[in-house]
Amino acid sequence: MLTERQQAIFDFILEFRTRNGCSPSIPEIQRQFDIRSPNGVVGHLQALESKGFIRRGERGSRQIDVVGRENTAQVAELPLYGQIAAGYPEAAETARPETFLGLDETTLGFRPKTGCFVLRVRGDSMKDAGIFEGDMVVIEPTPSPRENQIVAALIDGDCTLKRLVRVNGKYYLKAENAAYPSLHPRSDLVIQGVVRTVIRRMN
Repeated sequence: MLTERQQAIFDFILEFRTRNGCSPSIPEIQRQFDIRSPNGVVGHLQALESKGFIRRGERGSRQIDVVGRENTAQVAELPLYGQIAAGYPEAAETARPETFLGLDETTLGFRPKTGCFVLRVRGDSMKDAGIFEGDMVVIEPTPSPRENQIVAALIDGDCTLKRLVRVNGKYYLKAENAAYPSLHPRSDLVIQGVVRTVIRRMN
């Protein structure tokens, strides 16, 4: 069994490999999890290796191999809750899933927690972050999103997909398209979850 932190680091390695075609370096893992010392990362990697989840090479900063994981991926049934505006916010409606999508962990790049869900993107305000109209985003609920993560959020009751930014201790939402303004909450900003994976259907 993995500890919660070991599981999170292992999931990050899987996701990073899916997105980049290689494993993350120790400094990249440090930054992702705000670990002060490289030795702290090494300790977690040694634990993952001893438990048979990874194999580390002797040379190179990215020599982390996943042991037998890609061929044993499990399928998660995630609810698709319709569309989210990647443009100007739109009024939130009572959510009922349109359907459930069966997605394996290799496609997702991480092991989904209870409560993960999928939204279909409408609009182009996040195009410079590589998220386009028609894409689907897998959202992971979290009580403590980090700044600069892309989030699904309710801002003053309206729903949108944007990057979470903090300046002088105050959070706001930033588009990744210069044609759209940043969104500053008048009263409420509720983060529904963070984007973990983008799924694109090729025509």
